Amino acid sequence: MASNRLMYPLIAPRGGVGSDGAISRKSRYPTKVMDYLKFTIYESDENSNSYTYAGKGKGGGDKKKIYKTVYLYLPHQLTETFNTAYDRAALGPFGSAAVDAVSGRGSMDTFVDKIQNGANSAKSQVAFGAVAGIFTNLSGAIGVDGNLSKNQLAALAKGKVFNPYEETVFRGVNYRQHNFDFDMAPRNGEEASSIRDIILTLRDSMLPDTSDGDKWLTVPRFFRAEIVRYTPGKLGNQNGNKISRPQSLATLLTYPVNMVLTGLQVNMTPTGQNNSIRRGDELEDYGPAAYKMSLTFDETAFITRGMYSGKKKKSGNEQFLPPNTFSLPDDAIPKIGTGDTNYFDFT
Repeated sequence: MASNRLMYPLIAPRGGVGSDGAISRKSRYPTKVMDYLKFTIYESDENSNSYTYAGKGKGGGDKKKIYKTVYLYLPHQLTETFNTAYDRAALGPFGSAAVDAVSGRGSMDTFVDKIQNGANSAKSQVAFGAVAGIFTNLSGAIGVDGNLSKNQLAALAKGKVFNPYEETVFRGVNYRQHNFDFDMAPRNGEEASSIRDIILTLRDSMLPDTSDGDKWLTVPRFFRAEIVRYTPGKLGNQNGNKISRPQSLATLLTYPVNMVLTGLQVNMTPTGQNNSIRRGDELEDYGPAAYKMSLTFDETAFITRGMYSGKKKKSGNEQFLPPNTFSLPDDAIPKIGTGDTNYFDFT
């Protein structure tokens, strides 16, 4: 039975291998921790949309239906982007009175005074607008060039323009999109199988299925992402393995809402040449020698301040090892310091 936890890499970039025997232990610098971008993939709810609020949607989705988890080393670019949207509202001479009327500020006498002042101010604008309109229409009627606005006319005649009474108003928050690029090169049969399973799992999870024959398309699975740090225990002692959150990085770079995978691109010839790998004289083909995988995720909700400043939010410093989430099976433990790297022949 395939593991529900898929990882790459399974071997640290630098371990305390046997070739370090001539180096004193205090002078060795093996890789002590490995940081991963963890994707938890959740099954979509039946007969509803897991990540919307309309209809039967559950908004946040059902976090109990975990399909698989994928651990990938941190991508090349670690960026955090936020965008908010603002508009410019031209209130005009009556705008202030309208805002006060809707908000309930001020007395009726004050409201009437502002309407009267706005009407007096508008007289000039109406007059200049009418003259500019007559000039523009007349020029068009007789077939000559001419196009003049009220502000252009006021600038020419008075050396000033009308106050637009513009205000900056908040419109909302833009939905975010995340792009991740990963370079992967398997170093043994286990990593080759792990890379293949990761690609197939991501492909399977972003696509819909059919139901009731081919009458319906089901909603694809959704994702949650977080940065985790794997710290191995002593060799042969799996109970010492720990998963934690990097203190500063996990606080700055967070993914607080559900995401959907909208783009998956796998380049199996990133060097421009097709190379496959095999072990020694074996004829079994383990697949490409290198991969470049690009993922695009769209968040399914916009970000708000409370998602980062909630009182119940953890600080990100805690060591945690929940029994069914972060305890890694034997075949998914990165081999740090074992020197079990098996090299391939290139064909």
